Amino acid sequence: MSRRYVRRHTKHGGIHPPRTTLNRIGEPSSAMRRQENRIHDKQILADYVQLKPGVLVVWDGQPHRVIELAERPLDLWGEKHEMRYATALDQWERGGKRGDRPEKATWSGRPYVFVLQPDGKPQEKPLHLIGPANRSWEVLPEHYAICSACGELPPCSDELNEREADQQAARADVLMDIPPGHCLGCGEHMTHRQKAARFPGPNLWRPDLPENSAVFHARQECSGEVERYRRQWEARGNTNPQPSLFADEESTS
Repeated sequence: MSRRYVRRHTKHGGIHPPRTTLNRIGEPSSAMRRQENRIHDKQILADYVQLKPGVLVVWDGQPHRVIELAERPLDLWGEKHEMRYATALDQWERGGKRGDRPEKATWSGRPYVFVLQPDGKPQEKPLHLIGPANRSWEVLPEHYAICSACGELPPCSDELNEREADQQAARADVLMDIPPGHCLGCGEHMTHRQKAARFPGPNLWRPDLPENSAVFHARQECSGEVERYRRQWEARGNTNPQPSLFADEESTS
């Protein structure tokens, strides 16, 4: 069964003014390609919104409206932000002093105050958040979708759980179709010349198969599934896998 999910249509935003041009290296030889690049550049530039009071942003999965934006006064930075600035300055020096020296008043990581109001909930107290000036925000349009069941922005928690359940169900269906003696990672046949990673004991992924039947290709592309099985296998108190047996050999455990 396939499901259709609602996308969250947002732009990205920040405190800095929008750019007017993009830096491209070289130009295509085709006039039409140059025209397409100009159109694409306009689309990229239009995707950015400079934050100001009244702009809708996403915070903690919920729509909020910007009420106020303010610099944190230098004398109120505190030790934590001072240490962050010192680290940025040290990185600039170690990096060969490329570009302008970071200054407190213009440093991209300087502390900034974001005051947000839950949208449509004037009775709730505004949130006072402190974050880096270069923080990127998801910006919502004035007409945005919410879940009719829980009131969250898409994808809501239930939708994410459904996606995960659908993915796990599809994975389980494919896993149950793997014939005995085939790799539980990729599902393909194990040849006599291929090395294998075997795990003694009950088959955790295919309980319907006999003991000592959990086998994987001992190759890089199957290694992720080997490690995933190994973690589950070790969580059950097992400590002695056989990582390099040929596929046609029986376990000696």
